[in-house]
Amino acid sequence: MRKRGLMAVYAGRPPEITGVGGGTGWQFEMKALAEDFRHFEVTALASDMPTVSIFDYIGDDGEGGGVTTKRIAAALRSIGDKPIKVEMNSPGGNYFEGVAIYNLLRRHTQAVHVEILGIAASAASVIAMAGDTIAIAHNAEIMIHEATGVFIGTKSEMADAVATLQHIDDSMVTTYAARSGRPAEEFAAMIAGKDVYFRGQEAIDAGLADTLMERDAQMPVYAEAGDFPTDKATLDRFLAKQNMPRSQRRDLFRAMGEGTRTAADPDPATPRAGDDPERGDPSRLFSALKV
Repeated sequence: MRKRGLMAVYAGRPPEITGVGGGTGWQFEMKALAEDFRHFEVTALASDMPTVSIFDYIGDDGEGGGVTTKRIAAALRSIGDKPIKVEMNSPGGNYFEGVAIYNLLRRHTQAVHVEILGIAASAASVIAMAGDTIAIAHNAEIMIHEATGVFIGTKSEMADAVATLQHIDDSMVTTYAARSGRPAEEFAAMIAGKDVYFRGQEAIDAGLADTLMERDAQMPVYAEAGDFPTDKATLDRFLAKQNMPRSQRRDLFRAMGEGTRTAADPDPATPRAGDDPERGDPSRLFSALKV
């Protein structure tokens, strides 16, 4: 599918997830995490069970942070042929990064023990399903929901986007179904149009976790609202970090009400194309970013 403009996808030890394509712009979580919350590390390498801590976005956050496939692959190489514990407290992130991390953990040669200390939401919930065992704190949460997005494009592109979102939904609910032993259709009906939270024992009852742990949850701490894009210049920088080309950013601003192009406008292919933050009304997109 050819993307025009911003696409934000929200969504989640069954079989490997295949056939869902790939992409870097499929973001679950658009909110900014507080700086002191971001955290990824591998500890106790010399022990019989090293620990991988995932307390951050899934995927590159555009600022050098986030839990990426490359980081997980490097961690597993450094751990070698040992069972591992994966601690989780993540609001989600890039869907395809989540799928890739899930498959890396599924391919690990030894047992994978997942512990949900706070929340495993969206892409993080998919990763959590890779555990041979899944333990959850009594006040921790697993959150799942269907894919949703913000699209700018033609009617053909919009129809293609709907089909892609349905494909992702089918993949997610199949993963939850395989882990829980419940029908995929049950999860599909459950998440239709809403976020669904499973706290502690509820996650166990749903088949998405195995045991309760004694450690309490630490929910994600989000940055103050002032850290979100609130004007066009800030939004332009934000989209640039998401690897959106300048020409597409320009198309997006024009679609939000920038107006008719004039002869004085720079060509989209020029070096500064799309970098005119004085014009346009991005209020609708700001609203979408703050879900």
